[in-house]
Amino acid sequence: MILASRRGHVVAPAGCGKTELIARSVASPAEKPTLILTHTTAGVAALHQRLKRDGVPASHYRLNTIAGWALGLISMFPARAGFRQDPIAAPIYPEVQAAIGRLCQSGHITRELQATYGRLLVDEYQDCSVTQHSIVSGIANAIPTVIFGDPMQAIFGFGGDPLADWHSDVAATFPEIGRLTTPWRWSNAGADDLGQWLLSAREALSQGLSIDLRSCPNRIFWHPIGTDTNATITEQVRVQFDISRNSPNESILIVGDPIRAGSRHDYASRAAGVSVVEPVDFRDIVNAAQNMDGLSGDTLLQACIAFLTQVMTNVYGDRLQQRIQSIQADRNRTPPTPQELTAIALFNQGGYPQAIAFLKSMASDRERRVYRRSAFNIMIEALTMAAGGGPDLGSAIALLRERNRQAGRVVPSKAVGSTLLLKGLEAQHVVILDADQPGSAMSRQHLYVALTRGARSVHIFSRSPTLPA
Repeated sequence: MILASRRGHVVAPAGCGKTELIARSVASPAEKPTLILTHTTAGVAALHQRLKRDGVPASHYRLNTIAGWALGLISMFPARAGFRQDPIAAPIYPEVQAAIGRLCQSGHITRELQATYGRLLVDEYQDCSVTQHSIVSGIANAIPTVIFGDPMQAIFGFGGDPLADWHSDVAATFPEIGRLTTPWRWSNAGADDLGQWLLSAREALSQGLSIDLRSCPNRIFWHPIGTDTNATITEQVRVQFDISRNSPNESILIVGDPIRAGSRHDYASRAAGVSVVEPVDFRDIVNAAQNMDGLSGDTLLQACIAFLTQVMTNVYGDRLQQRIQSIQADRNRTPPTPQELTAIALFNQGGYPQAIAFLKSMASDRERRVYRRSAFNIMIEALTMAAGGGPDLGSAIALLRERNRQAGRVVPSKAVGSTLLLKGLEAQHVVILDADQPGSAMSRQHLYVALTRGARSVHIFSRSPTLPA
């Protein structure tokens, strides 16, 4: 189907074997490598891992993000593209992609594309912006091109560069050549009934209909949300704990509020063993690092305590600072704890090395728990770089953030995030914390993405068992 097509699209519902199809399409030897493009570095990492696992030789393909490929191309053809990217300055990706879109559409690099690649495959095409669609459709004028996507999973947006419309833009350029219909993710997990239900739910949601969460017993579990917020959170934690107790070695993704990151952090702080999936920009942690930059002694200690309250339970910063004053004045009745001793060392004109020791000591305390582990770790790494004579703290964390962006996420077995952060990930079980929150209820696409994260069970909290209500 793929290798015989000059151009076309494959509709790929979640969990129906799209990655397997891409891998098989590039497995056979060809005269020229296949160009494979997707949207995120995490997506690149996932595809690379799958191709490597399947033993596909690296010589068979070239794998990149659309943005990364465009940036590389503009450095090769700045004059033809009419845009010169400063190699030192941070790329202005919208301008780079717009220039490459015009270049690909112009036909001025047709021979170069034909000489370099045998064909183009694009993953997650529902997330393509209008500008990115211009790039891909331009390449398709030069080499065979097949794109893969699902309009029911279109949940990303690009601000001033809207998503390409699936019907008027995408399907008009790339006719449908196939549709994946076997829910492999659920069949392989022994939950074919859930897989079939999700395909039916996808069809209903795409037609503007509602779905009944009570229509798939033993797989879909509806939990009503009442008026008592604390009682609801307690019940959500209990449900997740019961899943962990009954299936101790199985993974759980928890889908939280897409806007209020603080609510997801609050859930993780209450649910033992759950970590937060962080956005790649680590915005609040970058701000915390900037607040620490150049400080020492008491002000650095206060900045460290403020940071810890964002990532750790039971910090009790005010109590800790009172203890420091008491111990310094020799008024303490109980001996200092290891955490208090490292805090005193930092308080007494300590710098980054003492800040690292203090943060690590706090994390080692059994009465406390780091629930934003990746955020904590990136701060420790940044402080270590700055303490070792490297860049200043703000620059260090920016470098580490970009490294993590390129490497992709390592997601723990029990993690909470938003649909945007969890899209592309899968677990044995999913818990959706609030599907119909007044004023910010899940769209049909967000609901479908959330429902399809769990391979064996779906637990969903909402006010109504029928969604959208």
